[in-house]
Amino acid sequence: MNTILLLLSLLSPYFAVSAPEEQVPLAIFAEPAAVAASIQQSGPNSLITSFDSLARVSLYDTEEELLAAQGAPLRMAPDPWQNCIEYQYSEMSAGICEGIVLYVHVSPAQASSYGLYLNGTKLDPLKGNLREMLGEPYFVAEDGDVYMRGSTALKIYRNPGTGEWSGIDLFDGNSS
Repeated sequence: MNTILLLLSLLSPYFAVSAPEEQVPLAIFAEPAAVAASIQQSGPNSLITSFDSLARVSLYDTEEELLAAQGAPLRMAPDPWQNCIEYQYSEMSAGICEGIVLYVHVSPAQASSYGLYLNGTKLDPLKGNLREMLGEPYFVAEDGDVYMRGSTALKIYRNPGTGEWSGIDLFDGNSS
């Protein structure tokens, strides 16, 4: 069901009727270099503009690259949702589909023990600073918040009763 909702949310801009475009004076855009510099600044409060890796594992790495970087997994298990194998490590789990990492999952216990890194930047969901670093969610599901960067998605699962985070997934939005 979540997959269908995510798909519909991705396609909804194509079905929306847009209002006629309003002419905007060019004077508003007088300093594009300053605007671009402020968007690209890197600091503790800047938005993460792409989702490339979680728990120091890059999405789309090959199985060989994962094994070279992380070593042998503690366990390997079939993924119940996709025709993939989940490599389970102490600090994260990675879904290998057709020889490529298509998702990375981190639980709160793993993040507490090993830290939670998105693109090498440390995140702390308990501090409540995720919105500062990720912006507004692209989609809010009943079980968590979804953030999109291109075709890559980051979902922060939340306990519906308490609102506390219960896991985080980085995945290819086209494959789920």
